Amino acid sequence: FVAAEKIPLSDRMRIILLLVSASLAASLHVHPQPPSYRPTVASFAPRASPVCVSTPSSGSELRFRGARELTRIRGGTAGVNKWLASAGGLATSAAVTGAANLFGLAFTLATGSHKLTDLVGSGCFAFSAIATLLMGGNSSSPRLLASTSLISVWSVRLASFLFYRILMTDKDDRLGKVFATTSGTVTFWVLSFLWGFVVLMPHSMSCFAASSAPLDGAGYAAAGLAAVAFVVEAVADWQKWTFKNKPEGKTTWCAEGLWKFSRHPNYAGEITFWWSIFALNAPNLAAHWPGLALGAVSPIFITLLIRFVSGVNLAEARNDGRFGKSREYQEYKKRTPMLFPGVL
Repeated sequence: FVAAEKIPLSDRMRIILLLVSASLAASLHVHPQPPSYRPTVASFAPRASPVCVSTPSSGSELRFRGARELTRIRGGTAGVNKWLASAGGLATSAAVTGAANLFGLAFTLATGSHKLTDLVGSGCFAFSAIATLLMGGNSSSPRLLASTSLISVWSVRLASFLFYRILMTDKDDRLGKVFATTSGTVTFWVLSFLWGFVVLMPHSMSCFAASSAPLDGAGYAAAGLAAVAFVVEAVADWQKWTFKNKPEGKTTWCAEGLWKFSRHPNYAGEITFWWSIFALNAPNLAAHWPGLALGAVSPIFITLLIRFVSGVNLAEARNDGRFGKSREYQEYKKRTPMLFPGVL
């Protein structure tokens, strides 16, 4: 690969047209379908027929065996039907999230700017959540409306905050080296797509479930916990941003507000938020255990990603490099948990 800025303008435009065409082609293959028209494998089930045996059997016994075999076959295909239905939600999410990230990739390759990076990467969560709700056939479900609303508010808040931050700072030092090459740019946007697609899986599959469970006490608790986690993440982000713009923010670490109780309260809020979204959608996935297991990948993935890859590790390394020799900072680390007070 060559540096993005060395690509001729005509080639950049060809890349843009190719990516936009691919995204439109993908989106045109996803159409809303009512539950009665969702994929089914019932037509592929073999017809039950009486099993001939060497010993004579009465007609009633043969009919009983045939009915029992047909019941077994139909019961076995029910789980597959549910899986195929939820796969429609995954396809919808992949089309919307993929189209958004393809646009981000095209924009970055064409301009070399990364000002839209977080706006597109975080903002596509809201578009995907709304699209799967509307196309899934259960758009009036209180449980799904709660899930969609929470994800949309989370997405809009994070995207707008990060976009405001990049406009104020005019650059993102984290992405300077990544976007210096075409290969790095493509890798970033592929990972951005996987982040959105995987994290949204519980909601995407839940919207295409055969039916939606009523919003009971456990559902209200999950939604309430997600709302609290959202507030924690938003407040923590703003507290740190405000602190960094103070004179002392240039020479010391943030230990104000929520940062007194956790070294990374914003990440603690985000992890809690996505575990709550999974819990909110779990009843719609519980009837089909592969779907429930696949949905559980979402909070596990975001927890591991934040804790060991892109979030906590990078922030800890950055702070250790700047303040590691300070006794006060070492004492702050000893008395303040990394994520959750009293747990981790």
